[in-house]
Formats: sequence, structure tokens, C-alpha cells
Amino acid sequence: MRKSRAEATSFEYKTVFVDLSQYSQIYLVPLADLHEGARDADHEVSGGYIRWIAEHKNAFTFLNGDVLNCAWKDSSPELYEDLITPDTAYQNLLTRLLPIKSKILMITRGGHEESIFRKVGHDYMADLAHDLGDIPYRPDGGMLALRLAQGGTSDSHTAVFSVYATHGWGAARTIGAKVRKVEDLVMAVDADCYVLSHDHTQNVRRLNTLIPTSNYRYLKVSRKLLINTGGFVKYAGYIQRKGYVPTDLGTPRIRMELKYDSKSNQLEKDLHASI
Repeated sequence: MRKSRAEATSFEYKTVFVDLSQYSQIYLVPLADLHEGARDADHEVSGGYIRWIAEHKNAFTFLNGDVLNCAWKDSSPELYEDLITPDTAYQNLLTRLLPIKSKILMITRGGHEESIFRKVGHDYMADLAHDLGDIPYRPDGGMLALRLAQGGTSDSHTAVFSVYATHGWGAARTIGAKVRKVEDLVMAVDADCYVLSHDHTQNVRRLNTLIPTSNYRYLKVSRKLLINTGGFVKYAGYIQRKGYVPTDLGTPRIRMELKYDSKSNQLEKDLHASI
């Protein structure tokens, strides 16, 4: 069937396929809400995650929005409290990310960068994707497809882990409301793992369902992983004034491993996350 022109030319429905078949196990550490340029952005904590990714060969990341604060005259971030301009913040962020540019698999856009884009038409995240080496850019959200190999060799049996990520929306206060937003993504997109940012609250949730085995003779548990990433801004400014709960700074670490199950004689995708 012939594709429509919109479907044929749109990149929004293309997955970001990454061949990591040299690995049977990887770590995926999503980075979001760094708020580079904000007075209270914690460079020590975010820098620790960047160094960890750089130092571990099988560690990768993607940027899930609000990595820049992007304060302007009428925005929620305080223009007059930011210590530097958005352009200077961009250059600082670019310098910090250069050591891991080969490990950044995808970039999305957050609400802070979106506000600048809608105000003046400048897309800092598109610039970042280009300046870091033409990293796949999915402003509204995207799907990572990560191929691993059992045994860690390209001629081994392989399988693909799917990860859907978008920055997030709304102003949820309770942990239940924040987790519910990730659950809503499950109804919109099918994936092994879902990643939502924006709320500055780390959380890991498993969603298990029973599915038939390949021969349809038995049922087995299928696991989906629902991730809320954290933030890297200290408790101050509008976060404190609006009465949001202080949270631990940081982000969950997702572990993906391809294993051979001798009982079922099948490859199994093992998916875990820790905070």
C-alpha cells in the first residue's frame, strides 16, 4: 500500500534504531531537567552522572528535555535570577556534554526550551543535536530501539529493547498523579520501557501482564518498566514558593540484559531499574 506523503516524509514515526549487538547488557541513564543556567542548578550532582556514563563502556543516555532553563521576561523561570543568558548556558551545556556525545542516543525538547521556541522560533535542542554530532532529534518524544546480542557478539542471537520517552506535561504534586502520567503513555504507545520527566521526582514502577508463549501453550509474565526521571535543581525559587515537595536529585539507572533461558530454550529480555 502506498504511503501518504505526510507518513513518508515525517520523522516523528521513525524509531531511533541503535545497533548495540556488541553488548549483552547495557545501562541507560536518562538525563533531563538539568536546567542549565538556573541559579540553583546543581552541577555537582549532574556532573557525577555525566562522568559515570563517560567512564562505563556499556552506559548510554538520552536527553529528555529541560536541560536548559531558558528564562525569559514572562516565563516561570526567573529571568533576573538566572546568572547567565540562554546563549551562554547553551555553550556551557554543550561543553559539559561533549565527553559523552557518542553515548547520547536521542534528544527531545522540554517545556522550557519549548517556551523559547514558541516565543522567538529558536530551537536550542535542534542546535544541540547538531552540535553534538547529528544526534537523532525527536522534539515531541521518540522511540529508541536498542539491539543487544546474547553473548555480546554481532553473530549471536539478538533482540531489541524498545524505550519510549517524552518530556512530560502538567503540574502534578502527588506521587500518584506523577506515576499515573507514565501509565497513560502505556495506553498510547507499545514499548518495553517508558520514560517521563518534567516532575523532578524519581520513580520506578513495573507493569506486569500475562502473555502467551511463542507456541501458545503456556502463559508467562511480560514486564514493562515505567520510569519517572528526577531533576537537578535545588529546593529554592519557584519550586519552593509554590510548595512543591523537596525531592532527591538524580535520575534512575535502567539495566537491560539479554539472557538465554535453558528451560524455555528462548532468549529473555531482562529489564530492571534502580534509583
